[in-house]
Amino acid sequence: MVVSIKTKASEKNPVAPAPVKPAVRQGRFFTVADLARRWSMLERHIRRLIDQGHLVVHRIGRSVRIAEANVALFEARCTRGL
Repeated sequence: MVVSIKTKASEKNPVAPAPVKPAVRQGRFFTVADLARRWSMLERHIRRLIDQGHLVVHRIGRSVRIAEANVALFEARCTRGL
């Protein structure tokens, strides 16, 4: 038994679907200078926090970038005791 389904003309040639956005939101990255301004500290102090392992960073060549999510985690750890 063959079943025939009638479709409208617009359904025969559907429009291509919109591109799917990635599930992971692209976060913002901060430089050492950005964080120094944000936290009112010297850049040297931010670099010490990085060297001591308190801040997780991404190194691209000689550039150092800190992800917004890592900044939020660090700020949460620092304000937990307040």
